[in-house]
Amino acid sequence: MTRKYTAFTKTFKLETLALANQPNTCIAQLARDLGLRRNMIYKWRIELNQKQDKAFKRTADTANTAHHKATHSALLKQNKQLAKDLKLAQMEVEILKKGSSLLQRSQEG
Repeated sequence: MTRKYTAFTKTFKLETLALANQPNTCIAQLARDLGLRRNMIYKWRIELNQKQDKAFKRTADTANTAHHKATHSALLKQNKQLAKDLKLAQMEVEILKKGSSLLQRSQEG
């Protein structure tokens, strides 16, 4: 049985570490959101602190990795769903505005 490894780009690692360094960031939640193990974030942080500019030499060269494709696909699907939800919410707001104005007219008359 062979083990599958996922290659991440240097840019992905640096952006992940930037998110991890923000105040009140839960590393475990960030890792779940990105589809990583949390120890990877800690390892990347240590490597960056120790090697500075020479960190992440053995990473994917392009964003054409399997993880990137899967994440991108999931984000596109989520974006489509959010756009649909937003449109529905906007329609509901318009309906409520119209209903509110009708109620005000009926109470005045």
